[in-house]
Amino acid sequence: MRLVSWNINGIRRPAAGVGRVLEALGADVVCLQETRVTRDLLDEPTAIVEGYNSYFSFSRGRSGYSGVATFCKDSATPVAAEEGLSGLLADNRGAIGCYGDTEGFTEDELRALDSEGRAVITQHRIRTSDKREKTLTVINVYCPHADPEKPERKTFKLRFYHLLKLRAEAILRAGSHVIILGDVNTSHRPIDHCDPSDPVRIEWPHLCLFLYHLSEDSSLSSNCQSFLTENISIHRAVECIPSICTTNPQLGNMT
Repeated sequence: MRLVSWNINGIRRPAAGVGRVLEALGADVVCLQETRVTRDLLDEPTAIVEGYNSYFSFSRGRSGYSGVATFCKDSATPVAAEEGLSGLLADNRGAIGCYGDTEGFTEDELRALDSEGRAVITQHRIRTSDKREKTLTVINVYCPHADPEKPERKTFKLRFYHLLKLRAEAILRAGSHVIILGDVNTSHRPIDHCDPSDPVRIEWPHLCLFLYHLSEDSSLSSNCQSFLTENISIHRAVECIPSICTTNPQLGNMT
């Protein structure tokens, strides 16, 4: 199974057409972030692409803001799909479940965290290298940005990270492999950032701890990080962030 993650910075009417873009990427599952489209502005050619199933999450409060979408080839059609992390937006007919212990959140807070269109979860059946059938859960996220001039957004970002961690670990406990990918809006290490002296990184280093908590502190699984090696200049990229692949110990190479 081939997965691609891309912050597209606006999905409406790409010059080549969404279908041609998806085919050019050559992936079974394509996870897009910052789609910047609301439900009322999503047109049919964007949402319905021959050979694919699409799943969107929209911002409820602002137009042209945030949003994620996951496109799955018919051959990789998920057995379940869900919008958001809290479960409050889930359709019971296709809900994935496994929400973790969210007693530390109020219902209003959970709704606020899911109101910006920042997560879509799809669950797939895969066959591992030893020919066993397993469940793979793909969590496509566009994590919040922490604006130094808005302290409340730092709190929002950290609470989003915590909810994401709770959800991923709950799904792991249920026996599924989990891949979190997308725009995490945090650099894992200084080398992953185009400007390691970035004042936000220096003043709020704990924002990066979320990645370490998933990749080093979890007792639920073994973990790996997948890196794309490419020549990236400061003019071409703001951040270079590794996807996080979280699996159960028995996972082999997926084909």
